[in-house]
Amino acid sequence: MNSKNTMSRWVLLSLVAALAVPTLASAQEDGEPTEVVVHDRERGELSPGAQAPTREEMMNGIQTASTEGLIALLEYGERVECHACVPLLERNLLESEDPEVRRISAWWLRHRPFAIPAIMNRMVTALESDSSPVRRARAARAIGEFLDPNGLEPLTDAFDREGESVVREAVVRALGRLNHPGGNAVLGQALADTNVEVRRAAIDQVLKVNFFREHDALLGALGDDDTMVRMRAARIVGQMRLAESVPALAALLRGDESLRVRQAAAWALGHIGGADARGALREAMTTETESLVLDALEVALLM
Repeated sequence: MNSKNTMSRWVLLSLVAALAVPTLASAQEDGEPTEVVVHDRERGELSPGAQAPTREEMMNGIQTASTEGLIALLEYGERVECHACVPLLERNLLESEDPEVRRISAWWLRHRPFAIPAIMNRMVTALESDSSPVRRARAARAIGEFLDPNGLEPLTDAFDREGESVVREAVVRALGRLNHPGGNAVLGQALADTNVEVRRAAIDQVLKVNFFREHDALLGALGDDDTMVRMRAARIVGQMRLAESVPALAALLRGDESLRVRQAAAWALGHIGGADARGALREAMTTETESLVLDALEVALLM
């Protein structure tokens, strides 16, 4: 046998020997392997060696655990089949005061393909007809957390008919969570809502959703009465590089009372670029007095 074949055979045997060694074992002093239990909170039930809770532990924990304890319980119990847990967690969706409890309850429930259609129907009914605006708002958020495209129609219908701003805000956030292109028109509509919390919720969703093309609504938000909405709108049109926003951004840069808005307008103009944007930035350099805005203008001109 030549040396080349001998080397190849040695390499092959080495690989086979390496693969035969257990990967989740450690040697005791007597040489016997001991299984290592690895707990990974980020991966929950899927982590090697993680101990999933029993159905009884699940039911008891749902009713008694702290928020952090419930999150850990449901993460480790992601694949535990506990039919009796379903109504307990469904109740959380409408009745818990803790948004994290409602979120993790919806997360676990949406992994139950046979239960979720009936739960969705009950949430839609609550959104449509429950007498409490708080419960209607929680039903809307639950529908968004289910990530089911079938939730789009009841959410958009609710926004059109709902008189309570707390529910409209919840619908807007649910549409952002659902991230369906069919909801983007409602998000654009919400940017002009009479309630500032609804408008803030809408501007928060714009960069979270795909294919947002309601550019006219964004341009309108640059003139919003609320400082936070104007500032966020300025940064968003800059990030989207909307050249049609340059005149409105230049107006903000010249005369907005908030230096945070003027900073955002400067950044946006620098990001968009072009002769008109540079002209607005240079003009502002001659009139601006706030050092933070002047710094933003210098950076924008270098973009």
